[in-house]
Amino acid sequence: MSLPEILAECARIAAGSSGAPAGALASVAKRHGSLPMSATAKLLVTAGGARIGTVGGGCLEAEIIERAQDVLQTRVPALSSHSLNAELAGDYGLTCGGTAELFIEPVYGDERLAAVYAEASALMARGERALMATGIDWSGGVVKAISHPERLIGADNDLVRSAIGEFDAMSELPSLENGVLVEPISGKPRLVVFGAGHVGARVAEAAAFAGWRVTVADDRADFADAQRLPFAERAVVCDFHDAIGAAPLDADTYVVIATRGHQHDVVLASQLVPLPLRYLGMLGSRRKVALTEKVLREWGITNEAIEKVYAPVGLSIGADTPEEIAVSVVAEMISVRRAGSRRRGGKLIHAHDEQSSGDAAREH
Repeated sequence: MSLPEILAECARIAAGSSGAPAGALASVAKRHGSLPMSATAKLLVTAGGARIGTVGGGCLEAEIIERAQDVLQTRVPALSSHSLNAELAGDYGLTCGGTAELFIEPVYGDERLAAVYAEASALMARGERALMATGIDWSGGVVKAISHPERLIGADNDLVRSAIGEFDAMSELPSLENGVLVEPISGKPRLVVFGAGHVGARVAEAAAFAGWRVTVADDRADFADAQRLPFAERAVVCDFHDAIGAAPLDADTYVVIATRGHQHDVVLASQLVPLPLRYLGMLGSRRKVALTEKVLREWGITNEAIEKVYAPVGLSIGADTPEEIAVSVVAEMISVRRAGSRRRGGKLIHAHDEQSSGDAAREH
């Protein structure tokens, strides 16, 4: 079950919904080495015997479930450390092991818990981002809060407020410091693809499969057609001179320019480059990219802004077909999204690293 569903179920339990048994929620707080779990994995164990989510399965998960049952009964949060030694790692087919520290918190009828979980669930449904902070010491009552730009719920604890304020706003990994677990809570990231031709459509499709909420915009109605793009959340017919009006564009938005011609790329880039987007990539050969950059400078766009563009877009994997190019582009987006992650070598790829989407990327 997905994180939004887990949070929604926690909200239902905390609100005291009829028939909802108490539970215990296990969340990965720290992780080192090779482990069969996501860095943001969660598992909800209920008094009724339900298990919602997973923290990896096997013996490791069995240990966590046993500890969660204790937390469920005592309603006292706990930190639980687990090691995957060589023998257990062999059971998973891994060549090495690791350690994980999980925070297990009780979930029961409580006004603060209900408010925080309900807000987290609603934010994820809207695709917005927030920080959820939970103190590990509940001896004086529930210590839990959620913070996003428009409101702060449940933060009457100095440690929690401090932890939220010090958290890296761009990180997608949990942090357990000074007795407070801070977790980024966000819905699917948003991607806007300008250009619904062969490559643009495949980029949108691959991104949707990888977990993005995708909007595809084109100035041709027969291309920006919802039936032709069933994987897109929205298909928009727009004038490329009005890119900002085509879809919401903010600091959490990923954008790929994949139009059929240089003249459209320049018009779009001139509007998009100055925006504080999470990611802006432009399809095309190095020659086309250089020409676009030259025109942008002539139009008064600063070098600093231009250098933020991932162009030519995509990781250098020798991609040739529209499908292969789409894989390279989405792989680069994932690298940006997971920048700083220790999972599988996540790192930030810079815009002008050795990479090229090649002449094959030009739309027709």
